[in-house]
Amino acid sequence: MQAIRPLGVAPTGHMLEATFVTQQQQHRPERTPQAPGRIVRIRMGMNALRVDSARVRAGSWRGSSDLAYLVPLSGATTLTPSALVRIRQQLREDGFTSVVTAAVGPSECDVLQADGFTEYERLHLLRHDLRGIPDRPSRDAGLRRARRSDRPAILLVDTKTFDPFWQLDLDGLLDSIDATSATRVRVIRDPEVIGYAVTGRSGTQGYLQRLAVDPSRQGKGFGVSLVADALHWLRRRGAHLCWVNTQEANLAALSLYKRIGFVPASHQLTVLRRDL
Repeated sequence: MQAIRPLGVAPTGHMLEATFVTQQQQHRPERTPQAPGRIVRIRMGMNALRVDSARVRAGSWRGSSDLAYLVPLSGATTLTPSALVRIRQQLREDGFTSVVTAAVGPSECDVLQADGFTEYERLHLLRHDLRGIPDRPSRDAGLRRARRSDRPAILLVDTKTFDPFWQLDLDGLLDSIDATSATRVRVIRDPEVIGYAVTGRSGTQGYLQRLAVDPSRQGKGFGVSLVADALHWLRRRGAHLCWVNTQEANLAALSLYKRIGFVPASHQLTVLRRDL
């Protein structure tokens, strides 16, 4: 389990900071033959790059012309110094001047820091064993399946909840929805859309990919309803665990997750940044 996209922080919001990469994404079929020592680019939304045994996804961060976004897909041992040099060279050739990574675990963090990356954000990683879940929200709680027509309202909630650097655009929202083979997207209304959640499942692992509630409507149980709905769905679908992460300093979100029954994992995640 690894994070794809650092999505942000709002001091009082309840949200997920990073979208998780699943095993399904890490092992998508590659159709382009690889010549030894060659960079291979495969178009999958962002570019998929392969340098020797290292595999990453790379592209623009939120449409930026100078800030790249880098997602390691292979293990830390594949991110050799020579591979990282060539990946950075490719990003420079694409016109970027700096790069921000997905949220990565300790092994990848050590390798990237040795290459000159510095810590940008640290995230708590938490898990829920899907026992002792809060009661499923009632039918009159305002929850329903998100529709395509809800996307502008969803993105407006996201803009209100997150600092500008972390706000989702439409591509980012679709990335979080497409991150797993099975996905549930729910909005909560009162009467307009005031919050939403994206939940994914891959095998027995569940991921609370994105959670946001309009700051003016927080503290009224809407976030709990969205999370409870997500956990019940995951358990019905055969998941054994649910993972979520939140910024280290986001005490409100951390309190929410712990109150619902999430417990800290054995390690944290880190988002890194580097000039090219």
